[in-house]
Amino acid sequence: MKVFLCLFIVVLLGQRTFAQQTISGTVQVDKTQHPVPFASVNILSDGKIIAFKPTDKDGRFTITLTKEYASLYLQINHLTYEKFELKLGTQTSNLRIALVPKTNLLQDVIVKSKPKVSRSNDTISYDVGSFAKEEDRNIGDVIKRLPGMEVTESGLIKYQDKTVSKLYIDGDDLLENRYGVGTRTIPHKMVKDIQVLDNHEHYKVLKNKRFTDDVAINLVIKEEAKLKLTGQAKIGVGTPNLYDPELNSILFNKKVKMLNVLSGNNTGHDLSGDIIGANQSSLLAKFGSSTINNLLATSTTGSPNIPKNNYYFNNTGSLNTNNLYNLKNLWQLKSNLQVLYDNDRQNNASNTQYLLDDGDVYFNEQNHMKTARWLGAARLSASTNTEKKYASNTLSFEYEKKDITALLANSSGQIEQFQKHHIKGFSNLFSYIPQLKNNDIIAINWSLNYGTKPQTLQIYPGVFPEILNDSIPYKSSRQQIEVPSFFTEISTGYRFNKGRIKQYYQIGFNTDRQHFTSLLTIVDNEQRVRTLGDNTRNNLYWSRSQAFITPQYSWKTNRFETQLEIPITYLFTHYEDVSHQLATSKNSMLINPNLKARWQISQEDYLQFNYQFAQDVGNIEDIYRGAVLRNYRMLSQNNAALNESKKHTFNLNYTLARTLKVLFANAGISYTRSLSNTMLSSVIKNNITENILVNMDNLQDRWSSQIGFDKYIFPLASTLKLKGSISYFKYNQLLNNALVPTRSTSYLFQPSIEAKVFKSYNISYSGLFNWNRSKQQGLDNAIQNKTTTMMHNIGFPASPFKNGFMRLNLRNLATFQTNMKNASYTFIDFFTRYKINKWKMDIELEMNNLANIKNYRTYLMTANMISQNEFELRGRTILLRTVFNL
Repeated sequence: MKVFLCLFIVVLLGQRTFAQQTISGTVQVDKTQHPVPFASVNILSDGKIIAFKPTDKDGRFTITLTKEYASLYLQINHLTYEKFELKLGTQTSNLRIALVPKTNLLQDVIVKSKPKVSRSNDTISYDVGSFAKEEDRNIGDVIKRLPGMEVTESGLIKYQDKTVSKLYIDGDDLLENRYGVGTRTIPHKMVKDIQVLDNHEHYKVLKNKRFTDDVAINLVIKEEAKLKLTGQAKIGVGTPNLYDPELNSILFNKKVKMLNVLSGNNTGHDLSGDIIGANQSSLLAKFGSSTINNLLATSTTGSPNIPKNNYYFNNTGSLNTNNLYNLKNLWQLKSNLQVLYDNDRQNNASNTQYLLDDGDVYFNEQNHMKTARWLGAARLSASTNTEKKYASNTLSFEYEKKDITALLANSSGQIEQFQKHHIKGFSNLFSYIPQLKNNDIIAINWSLNYGTKPQTLQIYPGVFPEILNDSIPYKSSRQQIEVPSFFTEISTGYRFNKGRIKQYYQIGFNTDRQHFTSLLTIVDNEQRVRTLGDNTRNNLYWSRSQAFITPQYSWKTNRFETQLEIPITYLFTHYEDVSHQLATSKNSMLINPNLKARWQISQEDYLQFNYQFAQDVGNIEDIYRGAVLRNYRMLSQNNAALNESKKHTFNLNYTLARTLKVLFANAGISYTRSLSNTMLSSVIKNNITENILVNMDNLQDRWSSQIGFDKYIFPLASTLKLKGSISYFKYNQLLNNALVPTRSTSYLFQPSIEAKVFKSYNISYSGLFNWNRSKQQGLDNAIQNKTTTMMHNIGFPASPFKNGFMRLNLRNLATFQTNMKNASYTFIDFFTRYKINKWKMDIELEMNNLANIKNYRTYLMTANMISQNEFELRGRTILLRTVFNL
């Protein structure tokens, strides 16, 4: 018994002795013996930390253990020293530990703490990996959520409310301003950084030699993505009878860049923007300096304020090829070819009320339209862009053919319409800008374009019999228009780069030739085609020549930069139409100064001012005398001299950025006053609108203000975006021979945010609040219209399991209009994706409009008109898509 008692006491004392075991020591720098404060001292057993404590200011530590362990390890960590590990034996006190400094300290810190946004002078770089989310597939998805960036529905990109003029890929302008195909095709995983080039100069020879406020984007491609040709093959099928295939190939290396896409769909995805471009005046919209394009139309109803894929019933096929080659001699060859065929239909209805002093006028109509369209564009270019020289020649061909069949029903019965237009043309642009030995610069530019654009509109039965056929009903009306156009300009300039004030002088000459012919005929009930006399035909010859000189002066200090441009133009215009006894020549001298200034308040903030005075002499569309049947209820003609206008424009903008805080903000105000000598007179009756341009002073005032605020919220890993604007428009209208002063005010507010709720579950919100107020003051009464539009878009993106993503989207749109029934719609969409990495394949399920909304009503309000429009929607759609990463 005594033996057991003694053993028990020995064990107990042993435990008490171990409980008092202490591990202590001093941590020093190897070689210098300096103490290391705030080092993390950990005691481990079986790989687990059982005790820890930091060193004090003298590098000492003391740790007491309260339990017995089979083996103990000492581990010491410090940010600036190599990790130290030691297995403890019997000696555990008064340890002396020497730490070795890290040799790769700077490199490790940079890699681990790379900022999400960085700035170098006027270049801001966004780290794509920091902003990309699981749901993103292409680089456009990432750009949309970047602080300071905005992407419109048409694909136009803006930075701090300024339009992006170019999208470079590793410094090369492969896509020009048709960059929409790139943002929706290039995978974001190929891109390392998105660089925003503020105050960008495209011509390297002119860099820092002239004022510029352009904005461009450069996509920095990852090195591993440059090594091989990549691409995707997509196959999508769904209900009702949906298809969505696409095949693309991508190669972005130093010598060759290519982006080729073959696609088609009937899911409502509009591909025409890939051809027309996001922010250009293409040949489809501009042949010559003063043009007539599509004067004729089958419908007076616009488009609804919802995404186009909800109401666009299409069958589309598209080929888009873009290839660029960098040669050894610093020259670059590039080809861009786009072809699109589209066959779509649209059903809509409208009820329009014109509020007039002599009584209200109502139009009610239902439209059923089918459109077949071909679009084509081809561009070939050769260029060199170095610090010593810029040279380029670009040859372009563009083509559009559209056939529209429309069945319209109104209070008078049914109307069949057939509209055709066929636009084709070419252009050539040559530029040569070398730097001379004395560092001065010369510039030589020559442009040439030619196009034809025949248009026809045929309507059954014939319209306006009381005007066109002595009140006798007839079978059909046929309007034909043709406007071949030729334009060329040549200019040369010399830039002095010496002195504090930089000077540039340009002289040039251009000429514009157009021939506007139109003929309105009717087919009577006996099938006879009849012309209606000179008052319904035009044979107008138009020519305009300009000689101009443009002095330009710029001055720059450390913080202030300004540029004054004073174009002086001598203009000779001649037009004649023998059938209307019209023959007029006009000489004009125009001086249109433009002043720009920018004050760099701090490294990232600047204030910019712009004033422009613009005098303009009208174009051929202002002076044709014969009546033109624009649509089934509108006749248009002119009875005025050539329009002359003067316009003053003021802009003041403040741009703020805090790159380290990832904060971007901008605010601006603008004011425009214009005065012209002509006004459009509209005579509106129950079945016809007659528009005539008449001589009358026409004064218009417009001012607006806008503000934008974007901030990246680090705890939420999200961007908060706020945007607001106010605009005011004051003008006069000539309605039914009464001059009507009109005032219009609009308020707009757009918030958006996405926040992390729990691990891989997020919530996003974007909204739109638009208040429009329009007031018309007539002779006998005053009319005031109010419209409020609200949109709420709530999304629930989530990644509930590995390689899986899903998103539920709820979108509510509501419109409130004076004296009209309120409209409210809630759309529900769902999307999910699962990645099979082994097969390099994604499977996607996309379900849109789950609530199966098939009709959508909108209101369009102006000071004198209220229009209620109803559109047919696609209804519920389900699409299963397989994506193969090649």
